[in-house]
Amino acid sequence: MNFILSTLALVLSPFIYAVGRRSPVTRQILDGFIFITIAGIVCVNIIPEALEIGGTVAIAFLAVGLVFPFVIERLQSISHRKAHVFIVILAGLGLVIHASIDGIALLDEVLAPAIILHRIPIGMAIWWSVRPSFGTRSAVTVFALIIGATAAAYFLGAPIIDLAEVRGLAWFQAFVAGSLVHVVAFGISADHGGQVEPAAGFRDWGYRTGILVGLFVLYNG
Repeated sequence: MNFILSTLALVLSPFIYAVGRRSPVTRQILDGFIFITIAGIVCVNIIPEALEIGGTVAIAFLAVGLVFPFVIERLQSISHRKAHVFIVILAGLGLVIHASIDGIALLDEVLAPAIILHRIPIGMAIWWSVRPSFGTRSAVTVFALIIGATAAAYFLGAPIIDLAEVRGLAWFQAFVAGSLVHVVAFGISADHGGQVEPAAGFRDWGYRTGILVGLFVLYNG
């Protein structure tokens, strides 16, 4: 049942996102909500898990991941759009891998509600970042991969737990987590037309409300 609910939360997130984006106020609420929840998931879940399994070496991979997007965006041989696409691919792959860990957590009745609730901002973030760069089909494919990874962990259990504890995978997760920090910090304020919303948006009550809602979700997770 927990797997079904987590899948429904993920599948419904694009529709929630689409409806919410119709109004400037609800769009700000969604932006704040996505921003703080994805940042929280990366900093509270993904990074600690990678460091716990990967050890001190994972710190180096995390640092490289933080710097990597800035470096690739400044390479003259790579256009800004290609760099953005590559970073989005990395972020999407990292979330797919993390979905397997979520699948294991869904077996725990105490942790399951938080995992299900977190699927909504994750789904909205994927829809926001993947669809403009790759199209609807690619976004749906990422959703399918996340559902598949979650199902594998949920129904197979032990083999996926062993895979999740591989140090090399933890190092890669640390690297991707650094790139995700870049996506969250510099991607959430850009609209689909490539124009950046003014910094004053951070002072609007709608954005602050979204952050508060996101904090509530994280706190109760």
